[in-house]
Amino acid sequence: MNGAYEHGGWVLIGLAIYMVFMVLIGWWASKRVKNTADFLVAGRRLGLFLCTGTLFATWFCSGTAMGGAGNAYIFGNQGVIFDPWGAALCLFIAGFFFVRLMRRGKYLTLVDMFQIRYGKGVGLCSTFSLIVAEMGWTGAQLVAFGTIIHFFAGVPLWLGITISTIILVVYTYLGGMWAVTLTDAAQMIILTVGMIIMISIAVPLVGGLKEVFSNDPSGNWLGINQWSFIPTPEKAADPELGNAGFMYYTGYKGWFYWLGAWMAIGLGSIPAQDLMQRVLSAKNEKVATGASYISSALYIVIGMMPVIVGMIYFRLNPDLTIEEALNSILLHMAAEHLPPFLTVIFVSALVAALMSSSDSAILATSSMIGYNAYKLFKPDVTEKQTLRATRIAVPIVTVVSLALALWLQVIYNLMVIAWSLLLVSLFAPYAAAYWWKKANRSGAFAAFFGGFAVWVITYFIHLPATKEANLGIVEEGVVYMDWAIWDSVYISSVWGFIASVALLIVVSLATQKKDPAMPLLDMDGNPVDRRHQLGIRFRKTANG
Repeated sequence: MNGAYEHGGWVLIGLAIYMVFMVLIGWWASKRVKNTADFLVAGRRLGLFLCTGTLFATWFCSGTAMGGAGNAYIFGNQGVIFDPWGAALCLFIAGFFFVRLMRRGKYLTLVDMFQIRYGKGVGLCSTFSLIVAEMGWTGAQLVAFGTIIHFFAGVPLWLGITISTIILVVYTYLGGMWAVTLTDAAQMIILTVGMIIMISIAVPLVGGLKEVFSNDPSGNWLGINQWSFIPTPEKAADPELGNAGFMYYTGYKGWFYWLGAWMAIGLGSIPAQDLMQRVLSAKNEKVATGASYISSALYIVIGMMPVIVGMIYFRLNPDLTIEEALNSILLHMAAEHLPPFLTVIFVSALVAALMSSSDSAILATSSMIGYNAYKLFKPDVTEKQTLRATRIAVPIVTVVSLALALWLQVIYNLMVIAWSLLLVSLFAPYAAAYWWKKANRSGAFAAFFGGFAVWVITYFIHLPATKEANLGIVEEGVVYMDWAIWDSVYISSVWGFIASVALLIVVSLATQKKDPAMPLLDMDGNPVDRRHQLGIRFRKTANG
């Protein structure tokens, strides 16, 4: 079946070679998996290069590449505060506040910490929340792969998604974290090369960087000041466009939307298994901290490349529909402006971005099911049984994510809402577990359920206003519900976050006598060493 691209056959051949290469890495990595620690955290022996590679490649996903380009095309820089800006912030904050303490706990999964600090009930709630979020993240990547195959070869979207699912299952099942790490390192290199190729071709098309970095509101579909980092003040707004605020929302809604954009991934993805799994895989604290900072810097440098490409493409072709812009700008750029050989390289880079994130999320979810959830129902489980259960969970998790991807075929929003869920439910108890000794089980439960409940309630409160704001966006007199729904979700997430923090503090203080706070212990039952806990020491300490 031939797609719109005349050299689609070459793209498919290149992708087939790439996929075979990934499976071979998985097979080779499987030879090094001897126990659960090898499968879940690569035996805790990753050096700086591999740890940086897997952190960067995991975070740099299809949402950053394809979704980021599309959002920049429509909204300018305001559309990508979520990612890459928020995601880079997440990596930095994780390295500064959490990496050292997480490693000292000797945990295998994030749920281990929740169970030790707050009890099995909170551990079970965190497992559920994390699994839902990781599956949403995985679904976003699978949608992107299906979109690429459909665009270049005319393969139906559902079939393209299914093909990517099978490949992911094979090499993740075989090699676990070792396979994921090695493929991530290769994917990071391919991705960087592909993005450099694209940006070097794209910038001259509009007259150079001076044109790209102009703050002209005519540089994007919605007419927002192109490089606005904060809600645009009234005096800086275009009188004809009236483009004040953030995404055209003014007052507290504009500021809450802006905060929600920074926090969705910036804070929401800190209590995420795939992030901490990489931290726990590093051979010592120095490597884990350094990899976090280097990945954060790389993320901005490489992550802004597809954003700039999206801005450039608006100047070349401002007539894409919203759906085309959000899912396929980079594909249009490759097909229209790259020779076939470079197109194959670039498309392989895009696939590398989505697969490096998908395999990480699949392994993260499977780890929590096979290692943590299994132990809740069978406390005397052996290590061999745990490893088998984790491997069995890999195809199950992937199939569920596949169903989610086929149902919700939107890349960027599917990715961001996954982390908004963790922002309103898990971030407060996670941060307090390390940094506030009085945080207790009752407070953690209140933060988890209360933050989520307030998020849902305020969503419905804000929805009428966001529906009004999106009237006539696409069709005169008709509300564009896609944007109305997502706008309300993000604005309301700030209320959910505030409620989660407030409830954690109030309930923990009110219940100290009947529910004493438990100490933060490591997996051996010893108190976690709190000396030099911030990520500001770069020489090796007693803790690594």
